[in-house]
Amino acid sequence: MKFFKSLVTTALVIVASCGGGGTGYNSVTGTTTGGTTGGTTTGGSNPVVTNAIGVSDDVFTPANAQVSVGSTVTWTWAAGSTAHNVTFADGVSSGDKSGGATYTRTFSSAGTFTYRCTIHPGMNAQIIVQ
Repeated sequence: MKFFKSLVTTALVIVASCGGGGTGYNSVTGTTTGGTTGGTTTGGSNPVVTNAIGVSDDVFTPANAQVSVGSTVTWTWAAGSTAHNVTFADGVSSGDKSGGATYTRTFSSAGTFTYRCTIHPGMNAQIIVQ
């Protein structure tokens, strides 16, 4: 019994040490050329060329989008969805919104812009601007 308690305690310490820290944003590494990213994000999929992002319960669709410099992207919250936000790593935020709301941002320079919903951990996405 003593061995079992020790084993459980060790397992809990290991699990607890695996989380925490960081910003909550996925990092993207590599270069962006030809419409694909050299790194990875949630889902690891190639970017979708679009300026319309859906916001619904716990997901941005698509999570990996690509636009041209000077494009305006519009996020639209699904009808009936709970409150979410679009918060960029640079501090720009939509504020909390819910079903039917929209938010827009114009991207005037090239780069990879990661964002997330600060209400729901794991709800991460990116815009690649080329």
